[in-house]
Parts: sequence; structure tokens; C-alpha cells
Amino acid sequence: MSPVVLREGKFTIIIYTRDHPPAHVHAKSGAQEAKIGLDPIDIMENWGFKPQEIRTIVKIIQTHQQELLARWDELYSER
Repeated sequence: MSPVVLREGKFTIIIYTRDHPPAHVHAKSGAQEAKIGLDPIDIMENWGFKPQEIRTIVKIIQTHQQELLARWDELYSER
């Protein structure tokens, strides 16, 4: 199971439960996906998003960075 941790506009932000450090999320929209590091915020991978969409995703992650890091810690502190 991979919990959706945030939805904003056309973007869904997911933390895969069988993932690995460093702390990161996946942004999805249709067939597009990007892997974004949370601390620091950086684009680790991009599969199909345009630069403008990546800028929007980064703004979303910046706005919600602390809650996303807390969710990551919650999911992975038990391992």
C-alpha cells in the first residue's frame, strides 16, 4: 500500500511504503511521475513533467515540507 499524503490541483503526492532513504515523495499526474527529495528539496528523477509543472510541484512540496517529512518519519520510524 502506498499512502497518498497530499492532493493539490492535478498532482498526487505519494510516499511508497516499500521505499528507501533519503526522505522523498513521488508526485504523480496521469502517466507522469517525479521523485522529489524532502531535505533538501530537489528533483531526484522526472518521468515526463514539463519544467513549469516541476516548478509547481516544488512549490507544493515547499509549502508542505514539514508535514511531508513528519509523514515520512511516521512511516519509516518503525523499521
